[in-house]
Amino acid sequence: MVNRIEAKADKVRDLAQARFGALLPAERKLIRAAVNANEAVCGPNDRDDDPNNNPKDSKTWRPDRRIRAEVLRWLCVDSRARDCVDPDGIAVHGARIDGALNLSYARVPFPLRLWVCRLTEFAYLHSTQIPMLDLRGSWVASLQAEGATVAGDVFLHRVHADGEVNLMAAQIGGDFDCGGARLYNSPAKRNGGALVADGISVKGNLFLNVVRSEHVSTSFHASGEVRLLGAQIGRNLDCRGGEFINPQSGFKESGEALSADGISVGGTLSLSDGFSAEGEVRLIDARIGTNLDCTRGKFVNPQKREGVGEMALNAERAEVKGDVMLINGFSANGTVSLAGTRVLGNVDCRNGKATTLVLERTSAGSIMDDEGSWPAHGNLYLDGFVYGRIVSGHPKNRVLDDAETRLRWLNLQPDTPFAPQPYLQLAKVLREGGDDDGARRVLIEMEDRQWNHKKDPHWIDPVQRWPLKLTVGYGYQPLWAFWEVLGLSALGWIISRRCYLAGSIVPTDKEAYQSFKAEGQPPPHYNTFAPLVYSIEKSLPLVNLGQADKWQPDPSPAPLSSKEGRTTRLGQTLTWPRFLGWLQRFLVLLGLQVPSNLEQKPSRVSRWCTSPKFLRWFLWAQILLGWLLATLFLAGVSGIVRR
Repeated sequence: MVNRIEAKADKVRDLAQARFGALLPAERKLIRAAVNANEAVCGPNDRDDDPNNNPKDSKTWRPDRRIRAEVLRWLCVDSRARDCVDPDGIAVHGARIDGALNLSYARVPFPLRLWVCRLTEFAYLHSTQIPMLDLRGSWVASLQAEGATVAGDVFLHRVHADGEVNLMAAQIGGDFDCGGARLYNSPAKRNGGALVADGISVKGNLFLNVVRSEHVSTSFHASGEVRLLGAQIGRNLDCRGGEFINPQSGFKESGEALSADGISVGGTLSLSDGFSAEGEVRLIDARIGTNLDCTRGKFVNPQKREGVGEMALNAERAEVKGDVMLINGFSANGTVSLAGTRVLGNVDCRNGKATTLVLERTSAGSIMDDEGSWPAHGNLYLDGFVYGRIVSGHPKNRVLDDAETRLRWLNLQPDTPFAPQPYLQLAKVLREGGDDDGARRVLIEMEDRQWNHKKDPHWIDPVQRWPLKLTVGYGYQPLWAFWEVLGLSALGWIISRRCYLAGSIVPTDKEAYQSFKAEGQPPPHYNTFAPLVYSIEKSLPLVNLGQADKWQPDPSPAPLSSKEGRTTRLGQTLTWPRFLGWLQRFLVLLGLQVPSNLEQKPSRVSRWCTSPKFLRWFLWAQILLGWLLATLFLAGVSGIVRR
């Protein structure tokens, strides 16, 4: 068996020499290792962390580490050579690959592993079909693999690229691992982005994250745009600890650090745990199977966009089946927009901070936040935000589901144009949570702000507004009108009783009137004056209890002629201790107590306030207010005022 393998290796070597002439030492290692299913170690050892194997210093490597790219290509595509390669494939460690490696449109039946190698020129894998591609720790000038089909995994683990890495429309059956990769293709080079993978399909995970090994952590770093437009990721997109740098500059390709419009992620999309971006992160129309996790992520974008300012994280019209987590040190120096996004779980902003937060037309299962996470006034956009609950934060934090706190939250919106929907939504959530009083308070605040921000104010507005607010709370507090009617009736009771004691209320019947004027009281058979009932009749429309028909303000006021009758009508004077004199004066003011000295002349104010003329004016006002309050009460109960 050994002799057969050696013979096969010799055959391939002879074919290569016939094609390329004398082979380099590393090329002979390559051929023998490929046939024997071994690793071709071209450096001093197979340790990735050995400084002598650092591709950065490949110019100082000895010539015996060189492999011509055309020899490597021939081994992959020439049928006679390819059939001799072991199914385990090609594995090269620490070699310098000189020239452009062109495997475009080739069908390579075995894995290709180039570990800690230096590819001096472009690697072309356009529409290449291959079981696995592994460039772990290698340095490449550029990798062009549009439309490539890889049955298994693609490892660009700790790869360093000085040009564009392009896997547009590639099909990857396993994971796509760029953990710890360093991709440099800034817009100044004018030849695309750092990583371009529009339309890529990855059945497993896509890693653009930090890689941690013993004593060493290497972050994924992209200087230039990372593009994943319309990408299909079967499991997770992991960008934890990644650095995405492409701020706005004078070049057309600048301004977007991560572009993933229309991306579909089966699991979690993680922009967390040290993730940082300079430039816009775009997730417009994204579809995320579980969470959008931005925990401890840092987003910075100096780019200006008309109307919304700086766009740091743009996830408009996305769909997130789990939570959106902008928490625990999340910060965005710019705008975070979830406009039109559908979140089935929570929008959680606790211990996070964004300069501007846009939740217009967003829907979420619940909202979780704290006051420290709120943006400044004018930087919160909530019109159309629909949420099912306000979830209380950590037990140590203040609960933020009360109306007072949430009104402060709503007031962070721009003053104009005024949007009533956020108030209606908050009122709905409070009502469903059992806080009816809080819901009514929110709705009244909404009406106040609508009046204050009316586009075309008119001088008559206060006449329309204040009666509605003070009587029925714009229709949301109809019981206010009921209590105001009771208060009006109580005031009328006091005034009518005082006027009766002063003789300003008299019987309507002519004979009873004369008897009242002569004797200070009506005939015994006449209906006794009841000031409370009389006041209720005047306050409530269409209510007739028999008092208003029998008693009226004196049409011909004149002093009563009978002192005895007046004394009988007023009742006996009680003697009060001196220290209760204040109580006696108060009861006299209310008409519940007779003055201690009936001979003492009342003051001018007292005489005017108990005169028939004053009583008539008061009754007119009482009747009009009674009609108004009763009408508004019925309108408030029926909902006509709110409509």
